[in-house]
Amino acid sequence: MITTVLFDIYGTLLDVITDEESLGAFDILSRWLEYKRAYITPEQLRWFYKEEFARRLGMPERQRAETDLFMSMAGQPFARGTALFLDADVVDVFRTILTSCCGLEGAEPDHLPEDCAHLFRAATRKDIFLYPTVKPALALIKKGYKLGIVSNAQEAFTMPELDLYHLRPYFEEIVLSSQAGVRKPNPMIFQRALDNLGAGPHQAVFVGNDLIVDILGARRLGMKTILVGPGDPNVRGVVPDATVRDVNFYEVKNIVDRWNEQEKT
Repeated sequence: MITTVLFDIYGTLLDVITDEESLGAFDILSRWLEYKRAYITPEQLRWFYKEEFARRLGMPERQRAETDLFMSMAGQPFARGTALFLDADVVDVFRTILTSCCGLEGAEPDHLPEDCAHLFRAATRKDIFLYPTVKPALALIKKGYKLGIVSNAQEAFTMPELDLYHLRPYFEEIVLSSQAGVRKPNPMIFQRALDNLGAGPHQAVFVGNDLIVDILGARRLGMKTILVGPGDPNVRGVVPDATVRDVNFYEVKNIVDRWNEQEKT
């Protein structure tokens, strides 16, 4: 019997368009830091930002290799503690930049790294929107199921964005990769949410928009899956248990209810 429904955030519940490549956001942050007596050029700031994430997560080539390895492991056990799909906290990244590159070691206010993260997100965010049926559908689903979030996301960015649309009260558990230290499709991040909600994989459904990260990751753990949207046509061999193509979240409840009814018969 399904008792728990877990959701991805970006591309599933809401969507956000950002530009972290443009120098403009780093220019804004650089000038703002001058008022905090921290001096670093936009070019240096962009370089150190990318370098710190690469140092923690590996270069893009490694991240692509991780995905290829995960895809090739079909049917094989994924060892607990496997160091694939790591993540880092953007607040810690800015803390390192401030202390190591701006000469603020031991002197920066405790809140300054988080303030940097918030300003950076505001400067790089071009658009954000909630899919129309999300809130009323979540209200209905919540009446019969425990709800949680598992997302590859930064806490400093995502919690304020959930609050922007008053989404947090719908969920009993929110697990974000920046705090978990690993990203989907590593099963450890799914398992953390399930453990905190007191559910086993066979009692849970994962709802997401990415065939590898969301659908394959959750299926490897033994969860049922619902794909939202069309998925990537270039991904072969990953089939969700159900698909909601038009982002109609009422259909998510109908699907889960139907699975439970079928289990009773």
